[in-house]
Amino acid sequence: MKTVKFKILYTIVSLLLIGGPLFGQIDRSEPPKPGPAPEIEFEEPASFTLDNGLQVIVSENHEMPLVSFQLAVDVDPVKEDDAVGYVSAAGNLLRNGTSNRDKAEIDEQIDFVGARLNTFENGLYASCLSKHSDELLDVMADVIKNPTFPEGEVDKYKKKSKSQLASSATNASFISRRVGKKLRNGNHPYGEIETEETIDNISRDLCEQYHGQYYKPNTSYLVMVGDITPEKAREYAEKYFSDWSKEEVPTHSYEFPERSKETKVALVNKEDASQSVISVTYPVDLQVGDPDAIQARVTNSILGGGVFSGYLMQNLREDKGYTYGARSTLSKDEEVGYFKASAEVGTEVTDSAVHEFLHEMNRIRNEKVDEDHLSLVKSVITGSFARNLESARTKARFALNTKRYDLPADYYANYLKNVEAVSVKDVNKTAKNYILPEESTILVVGDKKEVSDKLKRFAPDGQVELYNKVGEPVEEARAMPEGVTAEKVIEDYIEAAGGRENFKKVETFQQIGSVTMGARTITIKEFKIEPDKFANITAMNGQVVQKQVYNGDKAMVTSMGQEQEVKGEQLKNLKYEAKLFKFLNYDELGVELELQGVEQVDGEDAYKIKVTNPAGNHHYDYYSMDSGLKIKSKSTQQTQQGEVTSIQKFSDYKKVNGIMLPHTINISGVRSMTLTVDSYKINEEIDESLFEL
Repeated sequence: MKTVKFKILYTIVSLLLIGGPLFGQIDRSEPPKPGPAPEIEFEEPASFTLDNGLQVIVSENHEMPLVSFQLAVDVDPVKEDDAVGYVSAAGNLLRNGTSNRDKAEIDEQIDFVGARLNTFENGLYASCLSKHSDELLDVMADVIKNPTFPEGEVDKYKKKSKSQLASSATNASFISRRVGKKLRNGNHPYGEIETEETIDNISRDLCEQYHGQYYKPNTSYLVMVGDITPEKAREYAEKYFSDWSKEEVPTHSYEFPERSKETKVALVNKEDASQSVISVTYPVDLQVGDPDAIQARVTNSILGGGVFSGYLMQNLREDKGYTYGARSTLSKDEEVGYFKASAEVGTEVTDSAVHEFLHEMNRIRNEKVDEDHLSLVKSVITGSFARNLESARTKARFALNTKRYDLPADYYANYLKNVEAVSVKDVNKTAKNYILPEESTILVVGDKKEVSDKLKRFAPDGQVELYNKVGEPVEEARAMPEGVTAEKVIEDYIEAAGGRENFKKVETFQQIGSVTMGARTITIKEFKIEPDKFANITAMNGQVVQKQVYNGDKAMVTSMGQEQEVKGEQLKNLKYEAKLFKFLNYDELGVELELQGVEQVDGEDAYKIKVTNPAGNHHYDYYSMDSGLKIKSKSTQQTQQGEVTSIQKFSDYKKVNGIMLPHTINISGVRSMTLTVDSYKINEEIDESLFEL
């Protein structure tokens, strides 16, 4: 077995003479000069290859009776087209049923031995006490070789994925990551993003087809780490994976994404956002093991790669106070790497922050980095590298990378020497090659009306390109048609949603919905009886946490077992809210309407109407110019934490008793969530005891 030097060697200097004169000669105002890069040596993990092509790597660590197994399938990315997400689904669903075990049996066997088994896109990870390795590997091999992707499990996965997507859909950072990915990578598979529509197109057949084509031993690596010997590892590999059939795997080649020829400014409108998420990004041709890779790491660390002394952090946080954190990434990848510098800043300083990003990117290109700053960054990288070496998993990962990316055998042995060798001149050269402000896309997710005009100065053509939250270009909103009034928009909505007569037939109304937040499920039930009885019950995991009741005369709020009667203005507001389908009789209720123009809601043109109730409180409703349906509602309230804007977006309209009703409501404000309406019940009996006080 080959041995590579990889152990930190420390030199201990002993002070033989201690006295006043000696210490008087020490200049404590100067930091100590960095010493030479530490020499490191370790025993390279054992490795071998089975006859079917499966490459096995073994990293021993017998300090604890634990062992882990990682299997990585190394394949080219594939274009998923209108079913983006099925590759990830195939990986995540591996352990949800095989030809020998259903999901419950897999869970039971894993739990029985206290093991872990997680699957993900193109691989899996498992761990257990070493004495249970046989039991775990038996299940693990079955999962990787014989998954069946049961239809019911695929449906559950799709529902969960759509719920998670909807819950994050209003998060500006989430939007920025997705749109940035799409704009940066273009038609490359890395530019594909999941939407509700693509998730709907995921199927059992696609998962099964992908697994059958790409999950092969000759393109896979099995890494064993922990309380295991190379001899035992070979025994396990032969026993559980030698019958895995070797087959030719499809390969793909894609054009490298084209960078912008000049600075491009892109904006995703997040109406009334108090903060903007800024991302300066572009694709980079930088592979793992590239001769420039280590210099690129050092250079990016100086700019903003996780070191607090980075230019971006010191400028935007420490000096300007624009943000809590500004960082940059210069990512390596065998297909397409990327650069990204990002921060979340106040709306009012969005353009100023963009200016500082570009300033620091140009600074590292055009000015020599300070020697002390360079030494500090190299010391941080050295310390992090050394700490990571304490983990057997790190050594195994290094061995995997060496094989997977065909790195020199001594790549990691010489890593710190190569870090230490990076000079000021190297940083400047690397920055000119990889830090490219004039070929960047400046992406901002923020309030268009506040930031759009201010961002024009960063685009050579003075144009700010508008995109929706999934990275599709949008046009400016249409002009207001002549003769349109707020009253006409409401009437068109009533007609589009089923007609006034169908609404008038409704005497009782029930809405039952749910919100999933991690492991918690929140159920919200709403009951209304004409003309003015109302009840709203919120429960978490089956336990009622809040209840509002108005019986036409009095109202009560119960929260966490505490009751409080609603009085004064709050009672008046609740009485108004208890009305069913208020829009049918806005004039009789004393509601004032004002048509304020046309705005876009997620790329869809909509009429904006200010609705002021009899108490003088107002909110804004938005009605699609195409469908006529209400697609958004916005209100602002004063709270102890200050002014809070709440937004509801309505989608997935379906007909219930002749009336079009939304079945998905995305809510953003203090917290973002998605309410999925499980059922509506119209003109069905409601227990009157619900309204008893």
